[in-house]
Amino acid sequence: MEIARIYLVSNASKPDVLRAVADLKVWCQGRSVETIPILESPPQETERAIGLCLGGDGTVLRGAKLFSEVDIPILGVNLGSLGFLTQAALDGLIDALERVMAGEFSVEERMRLAFHTNGAIGTVLNDLVITGADTSPFCEVELAWGDGRVASFPGDGLILATATGSTAYSLSAGGPVIVPPAACILATPLAAHKLGVRPIVFPADETLHIRTLSHIRLITDGDFAGVFPRETQIRVARAPRPTKLIRLADAPGFFHVLNEKLNWADPQDRRPTT
Repeated sequence: MEIARIYLVSNASKPDVLRAVADLKVWCQGRSVETIPILESPPQETERAIGLCLGGDGTVLRGAKLFSEVDIPILGVNLGSLGFLTQAALDGLIDALERVMAGEFSVEERMRLAFHTNGAIGTVLNDLVITGADTSPFCEVELAWGDGRVASFPGDGLILATATGSTAYSLSAGGPVIVPPAACILATPLAAHKLGVRPIVFPADETLHIRTLSHIRLITDGDFAGVFPRETQIRVARAPRPTKLIRLADAPGFFHVLNEKLNWADPQDRRPTT
């Protein structure tokens, strides 16, 4: 892929980000590639362009939001700890760019969720979190879809996630791992006060309707989206445009990353039974 410009999203709080930006500028100057920092507004020119996110998964989520309305693939470089969404570490930045230039990559489309309610409209790559707005996280919401009412969820809230977000907050709340780029909508209750309530996986092209039975806070990909009163209606459906992630050829697979990041034991590492 011939790269004419790189739209840069970086996390200034990471200690190695200045080094990464300096290495990037040297490489771009030698290749006559324009580097354009992106802070709040989406890019205008998309031809022969990529998005480069220097930071961690949070930085990739921020970049995915900035690029959510344009057709730009994203390359994530991990300067943090987890790095589920990244493809290279700092020391591999230049090699990763060279491989993209050589066409040694694929583009993986990740479904986004679109949400709509009075006062809040947008899309997310990971998840929407509905939780209580008062001093206690307790709230109650009612979930419905095409066949009618699903259930009410009294507890600490409800997570609506994509496959990408299944390894984030939803996983810590007891939700299943869904292998990307599978497309679906995952509803995971948070500390439900009904023992029979369990995570539910819905088809990707369904529309979910949430009615709040108490005051709630809405959090979208980790960002606070507002406080909403009782009887608020929230509609969640597949977003029209996916996020495109650059996957380098021969990069570690999804379950290799899970083993590494979540400390899942490989068979040879398991203790023998007696």
